[in-house]
Amino acid sequence: METRLTAQPYPGHLLLVTLEDPSNPDSWSGIPYNTRLALERQIEKVSVLAGLRPKRTLLHGLLRAALGQQRYPLYLTPPAQRQFARETEDAIRRLKPDAVLAISSHCLIHIQDPGVPVYMMTDAPWLTWKQTYQSFDKMPLLGPRFARLEAAAAQKCTRLIFPSRWAAEEAQRLYGVSPEQTRVHPLGANWFPALDGTSLDAAISARSSDEIRLLFVGKDWERKGGPLALDIARGLKSAGAKVHLDVVGGFQEIPAGLADIVTAHGLLRISDPSEGLKLQQLFLSSHFLVVPTEAECFGLVFAEAQAFGLPPVSRAVHAVPSIIEDGVTGILEPVDAAADFYVRRILALASDRQAYLAMARAARQRFESCLNWDAFARGVVDEMRISLR
Repeated sequence: METRLTAQPYPGHLLLVTLEDPSNPDSWSGIPYNTRLALERQIEKVSVLAGLRPKRTLLHGLLRAALGQQRYPLYLTPPAQRQFARETEDAIRRLKPDAVLAISSHCLIHIQDPGVPVYMMTDAPWLTWKQTYQSFDKMPLLGPRFARLEAAAAQKCTRLIFPSRWAAEEAQRLYGVSPEQTRVHPLGANWFPALDGTSLDAAISARSSDEIRLLFVGKDWERKGGPLALDIARGLKSAGAKVHLDVVGGFQEIPAGLADIVTAHGLLRISDPSEGLKLQQLFLSSHFLVVPTEAECFGLVFAEAQAFGLPPVSRAVHAVPSIIEDGVTGILEPVDAAADFYVRRILALASDRQAYLAMARAARQRFESCLNWDAFARGVVDEMRISLR
C-alpha cells in the first residue's frame, strides 16, 4: 500500500508509553511496532517509553513461583504498577510532551496528575479481554483488583481509543464513561501485498472460476474455529462444488475423507522470504479467508485478508463485525450458525462472478480507507488537535 501522509506532520510532541517493545515487529502481534511507525509518519515528534519490566519483590516472587505466571503475573502486582507509574511520570517531566498515548492501562493505574492530555489505546477493556478468552486463559488472582483500578484510571483519561464498537461499548459499561470519552479507530493490517492497485485487481480477477479455494490462518485451531472451517469445506464438497481448503498455523490432523481437499502447510512466517512468498500466494489465489473464530477482541488477520482483496468469513462475535461488513466485504453468520449457512452464502457468491469480484474489491477499499495504520495514526492526530486547541 502506498503510504498516505498528511501534507505536513502534525506539529506536536507525543509520548508513546507501553510495556511492550515498539521496536520489535513480533511484540504483541506487531501492534506497538506499527503504531510507532505510523505515529512517526504523522506527528513531528514522537518519544517512546517502552519495555518496562515489573518490579520484583521477595513476597510477590514467591507467590509467582507457587502459583505460576498465568495465575500470578508480576505485572499485575502493586509494586509493579507503582513502578510503571513512577517511570511514566518521570518521562513526562523530562520530555515535556504535549500529550501521552498509553498502549493499555498498565502505566496509568497510579498516575496522579500528568498535566497533559492522556489517551489510552487497547483492543478491549482488560476485564472484557479476560472474559472473552476465559475458556482459553484463566483469570489471574489479582485480576478483579486490577479491573477496578483500570476503570478508575480510564475515567481520568482524556480519550479512550478502541478498534471496535463492541470494545467501546464494553468500556462504557465497565468503566462508567460516556460515549463521548470513547473513540473507535480500527487497527491496521500489519501485512499487505507489495502490489499496485492494477496488479492486485488483476490477481483478484485471475482467481479460479472452476474451484472454490478457502484459506484458514490461525495458531489456535479450536478458538479460531478450525473445526467449523473443516465442516464448511466438507459441506461445499457434499454440495458438489470443487473446493480446496489450505490450513496455515495450528492443526491436528486431516480427517478421513478430506485428505483430497485439505492441505496443511504448518506455520508460515512472514519474516522468512520463502515462507512469506508462499503465504502471499495463498492470500492472492484464495477466494475466501475462513476463520470462524469463537472469541476475538480484534483479529488482525481479517484486516490483512481485506488488504489482499480476500473476503473474510467468520462468526459475528465480539469485535469482528467492526472489521468485516457483512455482505459487503465478507460474510458473517450468527455465533451458533451451522456450516450449512456458510456453505449456501459461499456457493451463491461462487455462482455470481460479478458479485464476488465486487465483494473482493470492496474488501480492498475498506483496507485502504480504514484498516491501515496510517488511518489509525490520523485518528490519534485528530484527538490531539481537539484536546490541544
